[in-house]
Amino acid sequence: MRKLSFSPRRALCWFGFKQTLKGAIIVGVIAGFMLALQGTAYQKSYPDAIAREKLAASLASVPSLGFLYGDSKNLTAGTAGYMVYRVVGFMGVVTGVWALMATTKLLRGSEEDGRWETVRAGAVTARATTSNAMAGFGLAWALAAVISLLLAVAATTASGIQLSFTSAVLITLAIFLPGLLFGAVGVLTSQLAITRQRALLYGLVPLVALFLLRGIGITSDTLHWLLNWTPFGWAELVNPVLAPHAWWLAPFAVLGGICAAAGVWLAQRDFGASILRQSDIARSHYGLLTNAWRLALRQSAWVLAGWAVGVLTLIGLVAGLTTTAVNATEDSSGLSRSIHALAHNNADLKVAFLGAGMLFMVMALLVMAITIVGAIWRDEAKQYLDNILVAPRRRATWLVSRLLLGFGIVLAISLAGGLLLYAVASGQGVDLNFGKVMATSVCVVGSVGFMIGLGALLYGLKPRLVVAAMYTILGWSFVITLVASAVKLNTAILHSSLFQYTSFNLAKWPDWTTFGWMMLIGTVLATCGIVAFTKRDIIPE
Repeated sequence: MRKLSFSPRRALCWFGFKQTLKGAIIVGVIAGFMLALQGTAYQKSYPDAIAREKLAASLASVPSLGFLYGDSKNLTAGTAGYMVYRVVGFMGVVTGVWALMATTKLLRGSEEDGRWETVRAGAVTARATTSNAMAGFGLAWALAAVISLLLAVAATTASGIQLSFTSAVLITLAIFLPGLLFGAVGVLTSQLAITRQRALLYGLVPLVALFLLRGIGITSDTLHWLLNWTPFGWAELVNPVLAPHAWWLAPFAVLGGICAAAGVWLAQRDFGASILRQSDIARSHYGLLTNAWRLALRQSAWVLAGWAVGVLTLIGLVAGLTTTAVNATEDSSGLSRSIHALAHNNADLKVAFLGAGMLFMVMALLVMAITIVGAIWRDEAKQYLDNILVAPRRRATWLVSRLLLGFGIVLAISLAGGLLLYAVASGQGVDLNFGKVMATSVCVVGSVGFMIGLGALLYGLKPRLVVAAMYTILGWSFVITLVASAVKLNTAILHSSLFQYTSFNLAKWPDWTTFGWMMLIGTVLATCGIVAFTKRDIIPE
């Protein structure tokens, strides 16, 4: 019988591939769907040249949109140019963050948890271990890019969108090469920092700074040269459809290769150490350790504070752009119709725009809810929960405290967001009813309560699947909502979206009955999940 050969290097490559595969598939599908969605919706909403010229003129008159989207000059290239305008910049950041999180978790995260010591115990050097694990990540990255490419090509072919295969490949590379670059940055920061959290922070700071640099370069003609100095600017300068410049792909390879090579070289250090010296002695802090509620707050305080700042910044930005954005889009019937559909409001366009902004606030709050449930599973997987349960504390009390704390913070952020939206919008002369705005801010968290309840149920039954399942439901709901704003969908498909049960119409009082049902169902699901959690074994990672 022929003996199968599975060398240590191949095993390490497979390890890296397997550890990053799930995220790669999710990112690949999201990128492909975004390209397909934007192309199809644009093709149906703006079927003639006159409508497209009006849209291009209206979007070009709001240069600040370049921070979220891309260079408005791409709009002159038709549907394919609109796909580049709407997707490349945004998804470039998504792939960059995903890759940074994946590589820091694979390297420094595994070392921090003690798994890397087992991986490195074989007859392979530290540098070879790191390089082969990263080769596995590279395969997962390539798979994500291929998935996105195939979905985009299939959708454009089916919709009759004129997009050559070469342009599709360049669009895919412009989206995913920032991910490959920041994956290499993650290799380097994993050697510089002593914890995964610090390694991630060391990578996120330049990522955000470079993205802001790209936004300044797009919105200002005099500072357009800044695009030459940021990876997100290089992705714009590739210009896949209007005037392809494939040589702008080269800086990704050069800078990424330097970061990866430096990270692999520095991997030959002591296990558990870091290149940047950090104190291994921490002062003891005993605050918020007296009960499960206070412990839950102590464990989550900084993360929740960060989410609060991010969500409030988002809603403040949307509210601040109301007048400018509405003036730019009111001549575009298709875009105005989409805004009204997103907000479930057929009246005032400014109020509808603010309602659509609340949709994105709820999106952020739902991601926050998934993070909260994921943190609960992480504490169990990393065996932190063992240290809590050795004390005379019931499992149910611990889980209930974490869930209620998370929902309470979400509700507080939503109320603060509604208050900020009302204040900023009123400053621009938008006529809003304060009571309706605050009531809507309460009702929109019904979907969050349902999502937390569903997450608690999944956590009680299949904890390893909880985060992936929740993101799948959220992604499906968001895609259906975006498609429904441009294309008429079947009623059954519409009701499969979580956002279908949430009203963002700030001109009307919200539907308290639907809110009550969402909260009731979420509470029942959470109760079942808590019961299931108390009856199963603790599951390590």
